[in-house]
Amino acid sequence: MDNNVEYELKEVSIQEGGSNLNINTPSGMSDGDFNSGANSPDIVKSENDFDKLAESLEKESKQYFAAQDNENNAGESEEDFKLRRYFENSQRMALSNGSKPKKMSICIRNLTVVGRGADLSVIADLLTPFNWFISLFKPSTWKIEKTSTFNILNNVTCFNRDGQMLLVLGRPGAGCSTLLRLISNQRGSYISVDGDIKYGGIPAKEWERYKGEAIYTPEEDSHHPTLTVRETLDFALKCKTIHNRLPDEKKVTFREKISSLLLSMFGIVHQADTIVGNEYIRGLSGGERKRLTITEAMVSSASITCWDCSTRGLDAASALDYAKSIRIMSDTLHKTSIASFYQASDSIYNLFDNVLVLEKGRCIYFGPVGQAKQYFLDLGFDCEPRKSVPDFLTGVTNPQERIIRKGFEGRVPETSADFEQAWKASELCREMERQQTEHEKKIEVEQPHLDFIEEVRANKSKTNTKTSVYTTSFPTQVRALIVRHSQIIWGDKFSLVSRYLSVIIQSFVYGSVFYNMQTNLSGLFTRGGAIFAAILFNAFLSEGELFATFYGRRILQKQQSYAMYRPSAFHIAQVVTDIPLTTVQVFLFSIVVYFMFGLQYEAGKFFIFCFTLIGATLATTNMFRAFGNLSPSLYVSQNVMTGILIFMISYCGYSIPKNKMHPWFGWFFWANPFTYAFKALMANEFMDLNFSCETEAIPYGTDPTTGAPYDNSVRVCASAGSRPNTLEVKGSDYLMDALTFKSDDRTLNIFITYLWWVLFIIINMVAVEYLEWTSGGFTTKTYKKGKAPKLNDAEEERKQNEIVAKATSEMKDTLKMRGGVFTWENIKYTVPVGKTQKLLLDDVEGWIKPGQMTALMGSSGAGKTTLLDVLAKRKTLGTVQGKTFLNGKALEIDFERITGYVEQMDVHNPGLTVREALRFSAKLRQEPSVSLEEKYDYVEHVLEMMEMKHLGDALVGTLETGVGISVEERKRLTIGVELVAKPHILFLDEPTSGLDAQSSYNIVKFIRKLADAGMPLVCTIHQPSSVLFEHFDRILLLAKGGKTVYFGDIGERSKTLTSYFERQGVRPCTEFENPAEYILEATGAGVHGKTEINWPEVWKQSPELQEVRRELSSLEASGSSSSSNENGVPREFATSIWYQTWEVYKRMNVIYFRDPFYAYGSILQAVMTGIIVGFTFWDLKDSSSDMNQRIFFIFQALLLGILLIFVVMVQFLVQKEYFKRDYASKFYSWFPFAISIVLVEIPYTIVCGSVFFFCSFWTAGLFMEGQNGANFYFWIIFIIYLFFCVSFGGAIAAVCNHMFLAMTLVPLLIVFLFLFCGVMVPPSQIPTFWKGWVYHLNPCRYFMEGIITNVLEHQKVNCSYEDLTKFNNPTTLTCEEYFVPATGYVTNTTSDNSECGYCIFNSGEQYYKTLEWDASNKGRSIAILIAFWMFNIFLVVSFVYLTRKPSR
Repeated sequence: MDNNVEYELKEVSIQEGGSNLNINTPSGMSDGDFNSGANSPDIVKSENDFDKLAESLEKESKQYFAAQDNENNAGESEEDFKLRRYFENSQRMALSNGSKPKKMSICIRNLTVVGRGADLSVIADLLTPFNWFISLFKPSTWKIEKTSTFNILNNVTCFNRDGQMLLVLGRPGAGCSTLLRLISNQRGSYISVDGDIKYGGIPAKEWERYKGEAIYTPEEDSHHPTLTVRETLDFALKCKTIHNRLPDEKKVTFREKISSLLLSMFGIVHQADTIVGNEYIRGLSGGERKRLTITEAMVSSASITCWDCSTRGLDAASALDYAKSIRIMSDTLHKTSIASFYQASDSIYNLFDNVLVLEKGRCIYFGPVGQAKQYFLDLGFDCEPRKSVPDFLTGVTNPQERIIRKGFEGRVPETSADFEQAWKASELCREMERQQTEHEKKIEVEQPHLDFIEEVRANKSKTNTKTSVYTTSFPTQVRALIVRHSQIIWGDKFSLVSRYLSVIIQSFVYGSVFYNMQTNLSGLFTRGGAIFAAILFNAFLSEGELFATFYGRRILQKQQSYAMYRPSAFHIAQVVTDIPLTTVQVFLFSIVVYFMFGLQYEAGKFFIFCFTLIGATLATTNMFRAFGNLSPSLYVSQNVMTGILIFMISYCGYSIPKNKMHPWFGWFFWANPFTYAFKALMANEFMDLNFSCETEAIPYGTDPTTGAPYDNSVRVCASAGSRPNTLEVKGSDYLMDALTFKSDDRTLNIFITYLWWVLFIIINMVAVEYLEWTSGGFTTKTYKKGKAPKLNDAEEERKQNEIVAKATSEMKDTLKMRGGVFTWENIKYTVPVGKTQKLLLDDVEGWIKPGQMTALMGSSGAGKTTLLDVLAKRKTLGTVQGKTFLNGKALEIDFERITGYVEQMDVHNPGLTVREALRFSAKLRQEPSVSLEEKYDYVEHVLEMMEMKHLGDALVGTLETGVGISVEERKRLTIGVELVAKPHILFLDEPTSGLDAQSSYNIVKFIRKLADAGMPLVCTIHQPSSVLFEHFDRILLLAKGGKTVYFGDIGERSKTLTSYFERQGVRPCTEFENPAEYILEATGAGVHGKTEINWPEVWKQSPELQEVRRELSSLEASGSSSSSNENGVPREFATSIWYQTWEVYKRMNVIYFRDPFYAYGSILQAVMTGIIVGFTFWDLKDSSSDMNQRIFFIFQALLLGILLIFVVMVQFLVQKEYFKRDYASKFYSWFPFAISIVLVEIPYTIVCGSVFFFCSFWTAGLFMEGQNGANFYFWIIFIIYLFFCVSFGGAIAAVCNHMFLAMTLVPLLIVFLFLFCGVMVPPSQIPTFWKGWVYHLNPCRYFMEGIITNVLEHQKVNCSYEDLTKFNNPTTLTCEEYFVPATGYVTNTTSDNSECGYCIFNSGEQYYKTLEWDASNKGRSIAILIAFWMFNIFLVVSFVYLTRKPSR
């Protein structure tokens, strides 16, 4: 903590545990001065009582930590005592202000949690629906089978008093996380929960009313990456600022004080204005992000806090500081803390009061931390010297790790059931049962829940209802969320600027296409297209909201569980921030297009145009959000959205007039938001506008009876809305006759457009409140059919133990490694920060040799990961200086392939099983001379060694969906993927982070075996236990700024290492102390670590450094004279390019096959769209309007392809991230990935296109008797067009680094596809600039030309009476004689020829000739489409190559 931070008595209150923790009084003012009744005897008495209590607490705490200090050197520092006094003063002021203590204990009795058996969780694939359908006809499946279940927790009984800390220990699968979730009252996803959990006497059912008072903090960090640390904390404080503060105390002052305290407490003061970041956005380091997670949980002010492995990613010193903070808060604020730790040191362990040890869901110990070790020693187990107590407690459950004392062989417990039986028979178990009974009786007498309930109510906003679980009122939540959402938007300025830049560019494109429309008949038709295009533009631009909805789900779920805000408040805040963003967007667009279109130059009409577009855009934005909030999968919502969007486009009145709509779907016209926006905008433009048709009126030419031009009295406009005796068409008449729109309904339609917006807001609010699609921080496993293991079964447990034991005994025979000497010297690494360069590594040097394990240590942010990235050649940004050699020679092209790099982030393709992921790595990275059988055998050996044999057929999955392997199992898989490649050198970045002590022990022991077999390796490690630390031979210790503190041997029992520090004046390291913690403390690591010694300077002057440099020179000299590469010429990849391509293609097919959401989503989209479009254009006849409907049918088919682009992009971007990780390790080259992801889409595209074809072609009446060639041509050109669209989406995704950029770029590109295809604007009316190049380079133009000429080539037109344009015939001539048109034909509508009817075309050929198209070009159109498809594939391959390396 910063030395300048003092916790003085000032007018601030802090809320912890829901209590009013008033933080001290102003200088010169007594505590009582805050109240008018300062001299009240009750207040004075309470203050005096608390003073005595505080003195007693302080005295006890000093004695307690002094005792600890003697044993573990983990006593409270000066900063710790400041923090303790701070909270004590806060509590004193809280009680003086009338607050009640919230002393909530936890009592658990006979808790049994039943989960779903893994045998019923089968990996879903494309055959799943078929198998389900077939099973309906199997009599054996008709009876209801009993669901396969297993006990996650089995009859667990324990308790934790208020103000005490309970440590929960157990191996993976023991049920630790489940217990913590149950304590925080998260009961979903379990089949049943039996037993009792009481919170200070309140049953679990009633505790639901106090959501947020018992919280669960998962180990994964979920934060908005573009917010700063200060903004993140300030938001949490706004949501949890209590009502019952000191009189006259302002909320802002309260938040500032608490924020400063927490930032100082966790040592992130200097990072306060740094963005949080994530794996894609640079921000906080992993350790700093973990501290922020802990801080946010503390702000939540829960009475009971469950911490699930929250020290993951922290160094040992920071983890201890964090544990001390919880201890102090528990003591002073009576918080009840339950925590599980994967790797707890003795220093952390001794801070707890009681420990609960679980194994396979069974309680095998619950009692004081001081008696746990002796209990297991008495059972017959032995503890290695320097092994921490937590490691020992869980180690006894591991057959490979436990040590049995002499004379106890065959008498100690073996399985979890044995351990449970031994515990229940022990005297200590009966004693803890007695204490729990006494505590429960005490709770019944004292009834602390009454004070708790009163205090909770007092802390709530007065506007909250009594049943509300939230601290602040709904309006306060909305205000806080509005500010946060604005900060998120503003924090991502690139996205904001690119969005508006895209709008401006597209607006000029739209404006130029419909430039300066005239008030004649051509302007009459194109005005509708221009207005419709304006609505479509904003609809496509809003589609990005669908992806944003899925992006923030985990954060929303976490903060909802903390009772920070109602999810509906979150949506309201989104809606409010939509308004200014959408308004700016619409005005930027409208200012350009409105005047370029040549719409009416009236201020009122312009603002009505903008106002209507704003309403339509807001409604569409919230509609897309609703698709996301109502769906569990992005692919499902995306495909459903595509079908409905085409439905909306078809039934808004533009492409199909109301009177032409099929009755089955005609109702959707009224249930369509686009309808009302389109009607309002059309009425706004047409209601008082007249269109002249003097040059286009019929009949035209020379009157055969007079030889002069036809008299205007007999001429009429060839348009809907025309009236006799006038050569003008009133806009209102046109709307009524052509579209059945009433121009007088403009205001009503605008109002209804905004009502749609309100309706979608309500739908979203209900969806986010009542639907939860996230897993809540845990995962469920799925297996291949019939491959699931039995869970928590004693016999299965013994079998697995035997497999691991056998694998361990045979390790030396199996592992044969050939490593080399790797050296690095004077390594400097700088990155650009603004206009300056920041030095992250400063003259680092060292080596790794075969047979040696080197530990890389330092405090969080010292540059450990950065150094590994540099050494492993993974850095693509910044400047690296210095020399690196392998066997004395410069690194060759094969370096990344022959080295393994276990990265901190566990990135795996979710569509594979664990065994498939390992086999893929072995096949592509081991030498091709090794047989496939040998590679697979080695994979099985690694599975056994890493205790993953039972997970071999489990799907990797993702944490976001909650389906797949756990966090800890992912880490083991990450290591396994590298190990099966048999690397020559191994770099490991925190391989034990996120693993329990036993898994860490197994992995480090396994790595030790690798080193003994000849592999050189270096490993960063945060919190090594004494036992783990002794496995290492050497250590490289870094200080902040990437400076070397020490590089050298560790020595036996770490004497060489510790003696170096002792020579510099550091206290001696005790026999029972962890050397890793000792050196971190000596160098001032941790949140509040201090040191007076400049360790990097000391190192530079040390004789050890001179010895290191001499050794480096010797190693480089001896290495350069060694033999050449034993495997011949260095190769970048182990296998040939064609073998890579075949393996990658096979794997890609497996991944797609196991993604039914994506595959069936696309097929369902095609079915739904085909049926909608087919029945919309049902059984088209041969009238002129039916010919137009054929054109719009094909236009809808064109839109299907364009919307398919969005679906493909998502999948491509996801797979590209996995490719980058594989490419960095040289699994395969960029070409196999690029070509495989193109090829794998082909069969799915063919199926989608064919399904659409069969669902729509016959229903629309396009089938041509006797024209099989024409029918086939329709299918083939449509399939090739879909190939183009899919590859186009892939090309866009290949060039973009993230989804938002792709979603910004796509609308900019697809506008050219559908605007310039020849339908919305005829080719003759396209401006010369665009027609000269864009029109001819538009693949959609060739698709439309080929398919329309194919459909209309043999189509004869016979206009119905409604489609004829009627005009009078004043002569005795027949209609055909009176007027002979250039196109179309004339017929009589009456028997006496007094009225004639004009049909604009007499064949389909006449229509497409006006578009400058020709049926003879059909072959050319297919060839050009294929060429565009091939060009897109070229772009995909090229952009994959250019973006193959991640930015790091």
